[in-house]
Amino acid sequence: MKNLLYLQGLSCGGDTISLLNAEEPDLLTALKMLGISIAWHPSLSSEEGDDVLGICSDFLEGKKSLDLLLIEGAVSTAPMGTGRIHCFMERPFAEWVRDLASVAEYTLAVGTCAATGGIPASGTNPTKATGMQFHHGKNGGVLGEDYRSRAGLPVTNIPGCPAHPDWIIETLHLVTSGKLTADLLDYANRPRLFYTGLAHHGCTRNEFYEFKSSATDFGQMGCLFEFLGCRGTQCESDCNSRLWLGRTGSCTRGGYPCIACTSQDFPPQNSRFFTTETIGNIPKYLPFDVPKAWYIGIAGLSKMATPERLKVNSVSPHPVYAQRKEERGRK
Repeated sequence: MKNLLYLQGLSCGGDTISLLNAEEPDLLTALKMLGISIAWHPSLSSEEGDDVLGICSDFLEGKKSLDLLLIEGAVSTAPMGTGRIHCFMERPFAEWVRDLASVAEYTLAVGTCAATGGIPASGTNPTKATGMQFHHGKNGGVLGEDYRSRAGLPVTNIPGCPAHPDWIIETLHLVTSGKLTADLLDYANRPRLFYTGLAHHGCTRNEFYEFKSSATDFGQMGCLFEFLGCRGTQCESDCNSRLWLGRTGSCTRGGYPCIACTSQDFPPQNSRFFTTETIGNIPKYLPFDVPKAWYIGIAGLSKMATPERLKVNSVSPHPVYAQRKEERGRK
């Protein structure tokens, strides 16, 4: 059995909650199949106090092999790089992370806060929170750019706010099967398997997007990109093809704009959610999957070619056009 130690830094616990929603298989079944034993998890384990200290000390002293170190949440380094603003078992949490990572076979950052600092590292960042090996898009973090685990890999980042349970469990599968190699990681040290596409791909509102037929308020059927701040065209994830919560939903399918929570710049600095920022009449954040010049040039032509059906339905909470056709058929 491989030993897994799971620690939480500055975190809402959302990634743990997401992981508990794993299905096909569920979490406990997945761990059994993968041959993983949880040495300790702050929410799932009964040990506390000296018992937890003993577990961590055994790993540091080499009495037990730390095969998998998973960190959820950002790591505080205040004040003055000491990390003493957040202590764990009477030591700065940052010190525990550095020491345990030095003996870990694999180190994984679960969620955007652990990967890049996320929400705790936003704004004025009074706790000097940072990610494991990135601070937003810059190399570094609490472990430094040169960190490598005993397996010779950098921190494997599994961002998301929260991360999809599949992303976590399937990454663990890659690790335990010996298939996780550096060439399977992208520029942000994320598994390419989950972060190569865009949340935009598979969105049920894509027909509205193609014709730039946009919703102007929440609850309407149209595309959320032009006015309501959706960043699905810049969010590197498979949210709309993998789906969430019983394989039924996603943010955009629920009428909620994608906030690109897997991005290294999440949350965007000096930016507002749910409002599309523009320069002139052009969105500040343009799609990743088309050339910018193409998007700017084609947007106007697309609007000119928009079918009446989409114009009507985009600003309606229901398919009004279809209802009108039925009404004409009954007359």
